Amino acid sequence: MKEEIKEKIVEQISKEIPEVEQIKDRIKIEIPKEDKFGDIALNVAFLLAKPLKKKPLEIAGQIKEILEKMEDFSKVEVAGAGFINLFLSRSYYASVLKRILEEKDRYGAAKELNRGRINVEFVSANPTGPLHLGHGRGAVVGNVQSNLYQYIGYKVEREFYINDAGNQIKKLGESVYARFRQIEDPTYPFPEDGYHGEYIKEIAEHLHRYEREKLLSMVDEKQAIDFCAEFAKELLLERIKNDLKEFGVEFDIWFSEKKLYTSGKVDEAIQFLREKGLIYEKDGAVWVKTTMYGDDKDRVIIKSDGTYTYFAGDIAYHYDKFKRGYDFIVNVWGADHHGYFPRLRAAVMAFGVPEDWIRVIFIQLVKLFRNGQEVKMSKRSGSFVTLKELIEEVGKDAVIYFFLTKDSNTHLNFDIDLALKKSSENPVYYVQYAHARICSVFRETKERTGFDPEQDFTADIQLLKEETERVLMKYLSFIPDLIADAAEKQQPHKLTQITYQLASEFHYYYNNFKFITPDDENLMKARLYLLKAIREALRTLFRLMGITPVERM
Repeated sequence: MKEEIKEKIVEQISKEIPEVEQIKDRIKIEIPKEDKFGDIALNVAFLLAKPLKKKPLEIAGQIKEILEKMEDFSKVEVAGAGFINLFLSRSYYASVLKRILEEKDRYGAAKELNRGRINVEFVSANPTGPLHLGHGRGAVVGNVQSNLYQYIGYKVEREFYINDAGNQIKKLGESVYARFRQIEDPTYPFPEDGYHGEYIKEIAEHLHRYEREKLLSMVDEKQAIDFCAEFAKELLLERIKNDLKEFGVEFDIWFSEKKLYTSGKVDEAIQFLREKGLIYEKDGAVWVKTTMYGDDKDRVIIKSDGTYTYFAGDIAYHYDKFKRGYDFIVNVWGADHHGYFPRLRAAVMAFGVPEDWIRVIFIQLVKLFRNGQEVKMSKRSGSFVTLKELIEEVGKDAVIYFFLTKDSNTHLNFDIDLALKKSSENPVYYVQYAHARICSVFRETKERTGFDPEQDFTADIQLLKEETERVLMKYLSFIPDLIADAAEKQQPHKLTQITYQLASEFHYYYNNFKFITPDDENLMKARLYLLKAIREALRTLFRLMGITPVERM
């Protein structure tokens, strides 16, 4: 919205001061911290001082006279050495409310996905067990950030990297096979570092019921373990997909780490770097020159025994993304990967992309509390509370909202008791209640007066003269800018702050003013019109977060 106002201002000023076109890219529209300094402030007079060879204060006075002709502003003031403070008019707010009602739950969103094509990779959990709370927080952050990118005009492809190669899958197979054997022979040894939990026993029992003869007939025990590993991996991956889908998270691409190796993509990436002169051999190993791109030391990609390092696979995976032609990519990682990012960025820059082509959002740990005590154990997983268990207890909306209440790179304490409260203390209840209250007002209006606010109607916004109405309309007008800022800065948690602020302003309005006034129909319609716009703005924010716009509570 600030950009639209800026364009209109530049167009108006250029009619009398054409030099403004030279500096328009440097014009900044700020929102003053105090209302007495206006709704927006301009620095344009300072930027025009040099080309016009005049003092900013003199230029500001000239611009004031120009902008006073615009119906978007009720007042224009010059402050300090040449700042211009603008007060938005009721006619401007009327245009904002009309736009909200036209765009509905896509208020302020880009009309087309034409800013570029990007990839956001998140969750990427090992398919060796249920999703835990860290995975859940990553799922929310990755999904909401993807929604934000789409909001500002990017075409987003969501990707899940399946870690289906390496020791963790082997360990999964050994764990399931051991539980399978223990059904008939309780003395059969269980691997020391095996996966515990009821889900391993359930898989083993299924195999014992349906695949017993097949497994016992395998002469080579390794073959039996591989069979158990593949079966368990596919089953657990399907459960992960289902849990994420129920959580409102779906992916466009499921990328297999195993296929990365079997398809020759790792060798292809290494050959690409070799042709660029970035590969060398030392101490029997193969190294990549990541120091050329800011890493503190070069890295081994093929060990002296001829096996690939994990880093080699990561390089190949990102080389594959590079070949797909994305404008940039985003990885959502656990906080324990902080130190890994510089070396990966260095390797990726070797492909010839700019430093910011790869971006990372870090996810810190989630701790669960009940009755003031930390909750750690889960019978099902054996070591942690699963995402599914938490959703079943407090609901999808509460989990999403609570996971977004803090910057993802800070630790989060999840209070189960608070999430279950049906009061304004619970932030997700508080914001959903704002939406439900508006729906209730509309139902009551129709019952008492016969007028249906759900239909299309017009209203005289000039009648909205209360200060709280002006504050609400001003906040509504800048919500698209606040959302876009959260998108650009990769701060999806800001959505909860925006939503809570809007809900708070509305609740104050609701508690202090009447909306159903049959004796003053014009004022009633004006206020209902404002409420309708507030509801659509809430729906926009709910849609971006993946939260349900509840109509009754």
